[in-house]
Amino acid sequence: MKSFERVLKKRILNFGPISISDFMAEANQNPKFGYYKKIFPFGKKGDFITAPEISQMFGELIGIWIIDSWKKLGQPNKFNIIELGPGTGNLMIDITRTLNLNKNCANACKKIYLLETSKKLRMHQKKNFLQVNYKLLKKISWIENTQKIKKEPFIIVANEFFDALPIKQLQYTKNGWREILVNFNNKENFYYTLSNNPTLLEKFIPNIKKKIGEIYEIPIQSLSLINELFKKFNQTKGNILIIDYEKKNTYGNTLKSIKNHKKNNPLTNIGISDLSVHVDFELIKKISKNFKLNFYGPISQRNFLIKLGILLRAKMLKKNASQKQKQKINNSLKFLINKNKMGECFQVVSISNLNNKKPEGFF
Repeated sequence: MKSFERVLKKRILNFGPISISDFMAEANQNPKFGYYKKIFPFGKKGDFITAPEISQMFGELIGIWIIDSWKKLGQPNKFNIIELGPGTGNLMIDITRTLNLNKNCANACKKIYLLETSKKLRMHQKKNFLQVNYKLLKKISWIENTQKIKKEPFIIVANEFFDALPIKQLQYTKNGWREILVNFNNKENFYYTLSNNPTLLEKFIPNIKKKIGEIYEIPIQSLSLINELFKKFNQTKGNILIIDYEKKNTYGNTLKSIKNHKKNNPLTNIGISDLSVHVDFELIKKISKNFKLNFYGPISQRNFLIKLGILLRAKMLKKNASQKQKQKINNSLKFLINKNKMGECFQVVSISNLNNKKPEGFF
């Protein structure tokens, strides 16, 4: 048994079964053993590939979206960009290169905040930024929470971020709703079990038809962060762009583990595989209405990128490209927008102040 699994085993044997949210938090973010603290997950040699690693076109179009959003915020002479979970840093490199095309927007951008808790990933991002000479990158500050962000107009980008945040899972039984927990014994190793007693989390579950065995997920950490971000709209103007896997149904288990680009049992390879879930955009929409905000989408990544001009951008890049480069551009384009690749499984939403104009890509 690996050292991290021994730590979890000892915790469970001493204190009892742990929630799915605690299990995800430990597996992904444990300070010593957590996946994002010690593993570099991106790329062909990693466990998964994100859109910014596939093609520069993705980040360039997000940059165009930011310029348009800044204009629709009234072109404030001071605003900040915040990226949640910046990964390799490639997305921000492509964004800043595009922002430089609009000097007024680039000059108005006073700070770029990167929400990153992994020291390993921060080091990689800094190394990546040193390889390019964009003045905007000198405005970067790394943060571990959103408390330090100034009360100035903001644009937030979250690409494949919320899917990694811990959730609670409840299962409907003949005795009512019970929380799903992770337990351990020497015979079965790690396994799922149910709490013995009802849970206060029941109040989060919509009063709709359910069957025995149904699973309901509560994105406990996402809810906290979303409320925190939405409160910032009460202080100033802003826009949020979220790109992620969408949870399609009210009920169902979306917890998955990815290792070497393949799905595996979430209770194996703990701390060395990526644990993630699908994002409940309908719940985020409901919360946005409570804050009196505009909510646009969900729209597929395919339609979003096409509306932003990815087909034209690909055509321009191929104009002076070699045959090998053209093939690479075509393959990247296909991966980003093909319905059987990223095109449909990733959905895009935007949230902004009520008096803001509709953002680009959602027409």
